[in-house]
Amino acid sequence: MIERVIAHEPGRFTRCRNCSQEPRHIRAAGRSSKEAVQFIAAGQRHTLECRCGSRTARHECLGAAESEWGTDYAQLSLPLRAPRRRRVRGAA
Repeated sequence: MIERVIAHEPGRFTRCRNCSQEPRHIRAAGRSSKEAVQFIAAGQRHTLECRCGSRTARHECLGAAESEWGTDYAQLSLPLRAPRRRRVRGAA
């Protein structure tokens, strides 16, 4: 199996909830020795991996890996509220 790290612009993926770092995109070609033997050519598969060890499974497309990352490992975004403004009373 050949694995390569694919560079993306900062902010492309949501940050990890464990270490607050962005994951890196890894593209794998071939099969690992831990996978079952199949006589079909394995295409390219994608995974997202963080420095802290959080990792998605291998997926056929990057979108599937991103959706797994978002549901399992990504930080939850906090809703932003508009700041409240106080009414200024006029000086009489």
